[in-house]
Amino acid sequence: MIRVIPATVDAMEQDVQTPSETMRDARTDYWDDYYAARATPVRKLPSQFAAFVAGELDRPHRVIELGCGDGRDAMFFASYGHEVIGVDASHTAVEACRLLAETLGESAAFVVADIDEPGLADRIRGDGGPRLVYARFFVHAITEAEEQGLLDLAAAITDPGDLLAVEYRTVRDSSGAKVTETHYRRFVLPAAFEARALGRGFDVTYSVEGFGFAKYRQDDAYVARTLFRRHA
Repeated sequence: MIRVIPATVDAMEQDVQTPSETMRDARTDYWDDYYAARATPVRKLPSQFAAFVAGELDRPHRVIELGCGDGRDAMFFASYGHEVIGVDASHTAVEACRLLAETLGESAAFVVADIDEPGLADRIRGDGGPRLVYARFFVHAITEAEEQGLLDLAAAITDPGDLLAVEYRTVRDSSGAKVTETHYRRFVLPAAFEARALGRGFDVTYSVEGFGFAKYRQDDAYVARTLFRRHA
């Protein structure tokens, strides 16, 4: 479920079902510029969500991060012995992640790809398990159609018992302060997302919403964080 964005908001924040090539290019350009200005080859603190999810893993997993950004969470999982592969549509972000992994001596791989790119599942699934599909602040940065693609991809690269972990802005966050520049952003109804995940064979094992989970300066996002386990 997508909130209808008021007409006064930049066009990049309007609801889009299937992104056009123009929209994809504009969105990628934004993130290329964003990470070019911020990427540094030093270890950063992980997100609160990554630290929480890591505590739920009882043994090494193949962690597949969708929308890996600057790689701070990917490096965190790798430092704890997990096999990590990150995916992002931004070439700049992926190159920064590769440099960061090399600088830190962490074993992690990164792929430039859109979430709905044909053949992506075969490239990132890997042979071993267990697997964790991890997406922080990515669901709300893609369209509803791409969200469906994310869930299809998660189903394609997991087996029964594997995990899916997501954290995203909800509809209750639509009026809150935002620190980052205007860019494509939507606000997700957790019940709808969970229902779509259930339809792909994922059961909710943990779900919570609220403030205080992803605070950044004056932006205290109202987020949902949910863990799923693949049952079929």
